[in-house]
Amino acid sequence: QDATEELRPWEAHHPFYGFTNSSPGNALNAMPPRQRREGTVVIGLVGGSVAYLVRPFLQRALERWYAANNRPQQPVVLTLAKVGMKQPQQTLIVANTLLLGGEFDLIVNLDGFNEIVQGARENLYVEDGIFPFFPVLWDNRVALTAEGILLGGRIRVLRQEQTRLVAAGETSPLRWSAVFGLANRYRQERTGAEIIRLNHQLAAAESGYNLEKNGPRSWLEGEGELLPEEAKVWYRGSVALARLAELAGADYYHFLQPNQYVPGSKPLSPEELASAYDPIGPHVVAGRGYPLLWAFSRDLQGQDINYFDLTGIFADHPETLYINDCCHVNDRGNELLAAEMVQRLEPALLRLGDARRAGSVSALTTARSPAEGPAPLNTPEFQVSLSADGKQLQYIREGCAEEDTEHLFFLRLTPQDLTDLPPHNRELGIDHRSFSFAEAGGSFARWQCTLQFPLPEYPIAALRTGQHIPGQGELWSAELFAAADPAQLRAIYAALSAEQPVARDYFDLYLLGHQLIYLRESCTAADTAADFFLPITPEDPADLPAERRDAYFNHWGFNFAHGGFDFARYGGHFDGKCLASVPLPDYPIAALRTGQHIPGQGDVWSVDLVAAPDPEELRADYAALSGVQPAARSDFDLYIQEGWLLYLRESCAAEDTAAVFFLYVFPEDLTNLPEQWRPDGNAYLGFNFVRWGGIFDGKCLAAVPLPDYPIKKIRTGQYVPGQGDVWSVVIAAP
Repeated sequence: QDATEELRPWEAHHPFYGFTNSSPGNALNAMPPRQRREGTVVIGLVGGSVAYLVRPFLQRALERWYAANNRPQQPVVLTLAKVGMKQPQQTLIVANTLLLGGEFDLIVNLDGFNEIVQGARENLYVEDGIFPFFPVLWDNRVALTAEGILLGGRIRVLRQEQTRLVAAGETSPLRWSAVFGLANRYRQERTGAEIIRLNHQLAAAESGYNLEKNGPRSWLEGEGELLPEEAKVWYRGSVALARLAELAGADYYHFLQPNQYVPGSKPLSPEELASAYDPIGPHVVAGRGYPLLWAFSRDLQGQDINYFDLTGIFADHPETLYINDCCHVNDRGNELLAAEMVQRLEPALLRLGDARRAGSVSALTTARSPAEGPAPLNTPEFQVSLSADGKQLQYIREGCAEEDTEHLFFLRLTPQDLTDLPPHNRELGIDHRSFSFAEAGGSFARWQCTLQFPLPEYPIAALRTGQHIPGQGELWSAELFAAADPAQLRAIYAALSAEQPVARDYFDLYLLGHQLIYLRESCTAADTAADFFLPITPEDPADLPAERRDAYFNHWGFNFAHGGFDFARYGGHFDGKCLASVPLPDYPIAALRTGQHIPGQGDVWSVDLVAAPDPEELRADYAALSGVQPAARSDFDLYIQEGWLLYLRESCAAEDTAAVFFLYVFPEDLTNLPEQWRPDGNAYLGFNFVRWGGIFDGKCLAAVPLPDYPIKKIRTGQYVPGQGDVWSVVIAAP
């Protein structure tokens, strides 16, 4: 429980699934469900936490496959997985999604570990026992006693706070700040730790058998009877998913996930043996249960199911991949897992590029009598267009019901001339408006919803509109933009022929004059659909607007001059290419980070560009430390010199500075802190290594300014999100 609790920040009860994910943009709750569209391949991914965590890696691996094979479609991997889920939850999720009108081209099931371990752990090792095929932690989700109800209420309040923190990470104006993200993550982890503590209290308060909490009395005695039955449910669930996929006109692929407790599946590194393998813990049952799953492999293949055993994919990888004693892997492990899945999916991907299979899911639609009006068309959005005079934005939805209009509409406008915006909006270059259907004068007529919204008088370069649920995400969105001048784009493209890109990723990046150029040679509109971000760190924080400095108190390395941009604002499509030219600020830049991002899912791609540090300045700082005793020693030696904290590593490479640096400063007088930091008792001054130092002569050195108030102590080190501290030390005031 402790190992996976941090992955449950957005959990909510669900009447059919047991629990679901209420995070922004989560496909489990998208209404109406996602449907097929021309130019996309819709992939529903089900399973537990391993499937949940591999999703962004699978998305990127699929995008690379489509680009390498010159396929015009855009893959869309929908997260139908959730931490702790196991059969029959996957089957129930897919069945319910199809019944509600969802459509898939591919259904991918990555499971196995939870099916064996969770039921055994909770049925055999939890007092009074939980029915093994109930959702995980069911006893903690159902409170019955007065004390249990009180504890459950406190847990729900804390989960709401986690949801608020997660939403802030997705919607706050500060969301592009790495420091804001770390501080937000710190608060999430503190809240998660309190939830774990209260869950333990809840389990004690709710001891004793009860049908609602414990479920039916299990007829299974001990591990010898339970594990074979769990394997049967795993097998039946896969067969049911295959039949549902066939009904929906989708391909179905089933992958058995790897796990470190499967004998011979991976040579475990010393680090994995120390922190990712517990020979006496509850997860070791996976090694005894997986052979029972293997026994059904031939039966699955005999049912014409595309089944693949991935338990051996790490057999030739002695490096550290597993990050906890459950089942989760690091980024490298997820990349290997996603690459293997794409390789196995290739026959379906090739076939989907030619033609979709015909499905019979429409047979599930209930017929309507003529008196009820025409059947809804299940269009997932309004059709949006400009009026003939260009002064109104028109929204039309056929087969519309009142509930289709109950959520707020948003409208994000990008003018051709930023001076047309109010001063406080010019920094981001966006005019944002929000309105309800009724307030804007929307109307219903003959099962059709229509709305006209007046546009501002200034010339518009681009706009984005749709409906959203505050704190959860968008229901749908559409974009309209003024056509870019192809001649101008071709001129910029021609000028790049004599330049080398400063970085290559999904887009090639060039610096041309004071412009940052984004170029993709083979490109469609789908490649520019995800939001672009561009946080910029100046060399001198005083170059930032005053309101930015105030908002990022003492977070000098992560103040942003730009929050993000619409591709259509700065570029467009021409001759099968995409090109955007974004003006950079005129002050000296220390570093910038850019890429594309899908809210609720993460980065599609990203690169970091930094100004090269002056080696002579670094050598001078290093020479000044000669003969000085460090204040503390760890992976880095730490020195305090005249209001600066210096980090020195004598033998050092770039990977030694890759993990995030954290820095907590505890003042002698808490009134020196802003009010929002006083409950924590410290100022968090985490930093980017390249902002304050660099690498020279095989050494790494950074000098970070400390606040000028009296300091009681300092705690600093490096941290890998989701894994913990790499190292940390505490330094008392000198």
